[in-house]
Amino acid sequence: MGWLISKWRQFQAWWTHKPVQEKKRIKSFIPLILYATFVLYGVIYLSILNSVNRYKTGTTVKSWFGGEAPAIVKMKEKQAKEIEASFKELRKRVSGNR
Repeated sequence: MGWLISKWRQFQAWWTHKPVQEKKRIKSFIPLILYATFVLYGVIYLSILNSVNRYKTGTTVKSWFGGEAPAIVKMKEKQAKEIEASFKELRKRVSGNR
């Protein structure tokens, strides 16, 4: 905890000796840094979600009011079966069971 206080005091000493124009210039970078951080985090987070839930049909968004309607569940099951069937049709059969 002591190193944090000493770092804070070093930062305060560094900041107080800066001219006003330099302080404004440095402060103008704060929104840019925050925006870039959120965009990068969003891109990485969404890419992870996309790769984790790639073959799961509709599991990422759930209703706040409990389960889903039976028609939606049937439609999801049908869609999952169609996806699996399409992959089986796309695979090329080779000799030698490889």
